[in-house]
Amino acid sequence: MASSIVFGTTLEPECQPLAEVAARLAKRLSAPLRLVHVCEDPRAPIVLGTDEEHLLGTVRTDLGREAERLRATTGAEVHVHLAGGTVVDALVSVARFELASMLVVGGSETANAFLGTTAERVARQSPVPALTLRAPARLRSWLQGARPLRVLVGADLGRASAAARAFACGLGAVGPVDVEVVFVASPLEAHQRLGLPAPTSDQHLSTEAEAALLRDLQRSGAANETAVRHRVVAARGSADAHLASLADQGDFDLVVVGQRRNSLLEQLWYGSVARGVLRSAPVSVACIPPGPSSARPLFREPRTVLVATDFTEVGARAVAQALGVVAAQGTVHLAHVMLAASSEAQARQNREAAWDALSRLSTTEDVNRSGRLERHVLEGAPADQLLALADRTGADLIVLGARSHSAVTRALLGSVAQAISERARVPVLLVPVTAA
Repeated sequence: MASSIVFGTTLEPECQPLAEVAARLAKRLSAPLRLVHVCEDPRAPIVLGTDEEHLLGTVRTDLGREAERLRATTGAEVHVHLAGGTVVDALVSVARFELASMLVVGGSETANAFLGTTAERVARQSPVPALTLRAPARLRSWLQGARPLRVLVGADLGRASAAARAFACGLGAVGPVDVEVVFVASPLEAHQRLGLPAPTSDQHLSTEAEAALLRDLQRSGAANETAVRHRVVAARGSADAHLASLADQGDFDLVVVGQRRNSLLEQLWYGSVARGVLRSAPVSVACIPPGPSSARPLFREPRTVLVATDFTEVGARAVAQALGVVAAQGTVHLAHVMLAASSEAQARQNREAAWDALSRLSTTEDVNRSGRLERHVLEGAPADQLLALADRTGADLIVLGARSHSAVTRALLGSVAQAISERARVPVLLVPVTAA
């Protein structure tokens, strides 16, 4: 049997349709529903479970009746839990004790100016996926087999986003789902990171930038995302407002976002996409905490390798290494970063010389003819230019020659290899020069 689903009920009539959705979801997952009511009467923590419990009125009887109603209407296995104290702490505590697979709450209350709604606080503290229900008829029709569930996943390339994508795809075990993974990107930031010219508009990505972002979005997904649609949306400002708007315009039934483990102060200061979506989305929202980071990483043979050369012995060894490790039918991107020139004429001459040297290098016998070799002449700060090129090309590996510098030289001049190693998002292979 699957771990339980925890649902927090107010026992008010407007909460009943939400409870039915939670019960039907538990039924489809063959999991018990833990129906929780938190009594906020200050006497509750003292009198619950004692002979003085009558001071709280008929709350336990009402909770039992609601459980019986859910059993009769949905066929779910329902257990009750009456708690005292603060709502959020109690619900999170029950979810943690139950090793729950999901914590479900309603999302119709007005937000507290500082702390946010109960749903926001639950999402921030819950150790398990937190589902905030709105427009319950949408999910009920899916759970009754009337139609597929349309799911919008707000994604980036982080661990919380990966957990959100896995959760959305996992809903296919309950019933048919139609999942679209969307990455909301700032054109200016994306173009700067990819080392591309400034965008023509703050709401439009160049074709090259969109292709690079879409490729990264697709590659960062799990194997079970084969039937999922991926889309990059160019927009200015915070992603949460755009995701809420997309959910409304696209007639989605559920928005799924990752919930990062930031403190309340950090979320108030820096903002939180999950928090913003919870406040703005007109439909149900699932906030998914990051998955475990201890999963064993899988090795992937590098099909796209970026190697930098300065046409010295250091660069030559790096090129040889790159050609040796790239997968069959893979691609090696051979790059040279030009030094600053004193004049435009000198820069043009340097550029022509660099292209000539790269062309001669690409016709040597060392080139792996079963794959592809592409050449790039770059201008600017070497580390910035190479990292941007790695992002544009979707490199799986960066290969660099490593010189030996004294501590004083590294402190004064820095090291391109060190800078790239610290900032790269893919593995970096440093090839030393063997002393004569």
